[in-house]
Amino acid sequence: MTMSELEHNLLEEVLQWYRLQRHDFFNHWQVVMGNIQLQQPEKALEYIRDLIKPQEEQKIGLIPAPVLAAILLGWAIRLRLLNIRTSVNYPDDMRLEDFWQDHWQKEYGESLFGYTRECLEAAEQFNGLPDMNAEVYLFEERKGFSCQFILEDEEKVLIEKMISFEQIDS
Repeated sequence: MTMSELEHNLLEEVLQWYRLQRHDFFNHWQVVMGNIQLQQPEKALEYIRDLIKPQEEQKIGLIPAPVLAAILLGWAIRLRLLNIRTSVNYPDDMRLEDFWQDHWQKEYGESLFGYTRECLEAAEQFNGLPDMNAEVYLFEERKGFSCQFILEDEEKVLIEKMISFEQIDS
């Protein structure tokens, strides 16, 4: 079994995100332990409660198409690293394996990965602006899906891009 270049890139990213998550976990652990040592258990509990609020990464993890989920996860994390709050929205049907059997083709991976990189490059030119928000929407198409990316600040839409994937009947 050989790995495609995309699969190799996604595997490297997942390992990078694991390392980042582990680093963040230990930083959070130190904050909690510090509050406990300072006899401030209420602060420690409040900090923990803030940490366990659902995050977009968890929503992405509910998508059973592994390549799609890995691409979206990497995208969301990279946006977070740019201090861009990100929401990911999709219909409930996209949580079902049956949906993706009819709406996903292996060939979509390369194009979607490239699309996310284009969106990230475009977003980087606004790096440093305050109150940046990104919205990622997945929409069901007749025999595929589409993905929309919207980047906005408090006043206006800065970027809006969309890509569609549709199976061609043979």
